Amino acid sequence: MTPMGAEGIPPFHVHPGHAFEGFEVVERPGGAAVLLARCACGAVLDVADARFAVCPQCAGADPDCRRCAGAGRVVDHAALQWHPPD
Repeated sequence: MTPMGAEGIPPFHVHPGHAFEGFEVVERPGGAAVLLARCACGAVLDVADARFAVCPQCAGADPDCRRCAGAGRVVDHAALQWHPPD
């Protein structure tokens, strides 16, 4: 991975010719959550320890919030440090 800049975050890996499928938050034993970047082929591309921020739209006060679904937290993408899966 190559850093995007002095303050940047390294991007996650992609499979050439494959579409990016999306992200998945997985709770690990002990309560630590990780974020998985997935390829359309189903493979895990990279992993990051999940970092969350307070939902800027509702702060958890709205169970119907379109941003956090009432959880009160959203992924803090700027704080993620991606690395290859173990």
